[in-house]
Amino acid sequence: MRLFHRVPDFELLSHEGEKVRFKDYSERYVVLHFYSKANTPGCTREAKDFSDRLPEFDKHAAVVLGISPDKPELQVGFIRSKGLKTAMFSDPERKVAREFAVINEKGRIVRSTFLIDRLGVLRWEWRGIKVEGHADHVMRVLHTLWEADRQISPPIRVRRARRALSTDALSDEEVNRLLEAAHLAPSCFNNQPWRFVVAQGERLEEVKEALSGGNYWAKRASVIIAVASHRDLDCKLSDGRDYFLFCCGLAVESLLLQATQMGLIAHPIAGYNPMKVKGTLHIPDNYVLITLVIIGKPGDPGTLSDEHRERELGARDRKPLEEVVAWNHFSFDRQKK
Repeated sequence: MRLFHRVPDFELLSHEGEKVRFKDYSERYVVLHFYSKANTPGCTREAKDFSDRLPEFDKHAAVVLGISPDKPELQVGFIRSKGLKTAMFSDPERKVAREFAVINEKGRIVRSTFLIDRLGVLRWEWRGIKVEGHADHVMRVLHTLWEADRQISPPIRVRRARRALSTDALSDEEVNRLLEAAHLAPSCFNNQPWRFVVAQGERLEEVKEALSGGNYWAKRASVIIAVASHRDLDCKLSDGRDYFLFCCGLAVESLLLQATQMGLIAHPIAGYNPMKVKGTLHIPDNYVLITLVIIGKPGDPGTLSDEHRERELGARDRKPLEEVVAWNHFSFDRQKK
């Protein structure tokens, strides 16, 4: 099991002999601690330390689950005799232990703890731990993670519509990663109405010829992705709303955030000759060419005009939240569009 990867679902018997699946704990943090054998001094101390701190873990929306090769009847005796409050799970065949790579060369479980977030992603691990102070350390890390996860996501916080591009090429792997992120966006009834056309090489140069003068900077891009769709590909609602544009917007936002996380620039533009681009990329006339997303690596702001360079290097400018948010009723100036 690798850090920052989603933990696969698994099923084990609880100390009460009931089948429990990992996904049953979705939307909670999970502290998963592996121990070698019930009632041994070190494992007992660790289990008691976690059990004593359960109220603190609960305040942070976390559960503590112990896993050992012991049978459920031995685990339930362990819990009752030691006055434990944590849940225990039986892994006699060591399937889950192998998944987390906590078995040593002698086939014994190495005492280890894993912290999994509310999305089921492994965020922290401790291997071959010493019991003294371990539960406190886990609690401190959980608190830090819990606080960080309640803040605005870093890619959202720092994303900017930057224009200073390098001419360095992007790998197909990098472009595919952006497209995968876009394709994971939500859509009405999972219709996935977006259609992406990646322009590279000769086609890329032809698309660049269709850009407006103000988008001169985009001609340094190593990739341009055309986003197109058709109203029949998504929901048509009773009040006349066509949902395909909204869903495609969600997909583009996912792409932008993934690009930000990868240290790339992804900048959607509206200034281009749509008919020329559609002709170049063989997009049918009855499709809407919603946007072109300019993709590249960060470059020298000196390649930009004075106006664009000032924006590039200046502070992020957003309207005050109260100008765009109302509570319970529309309270904006109805005369303004």
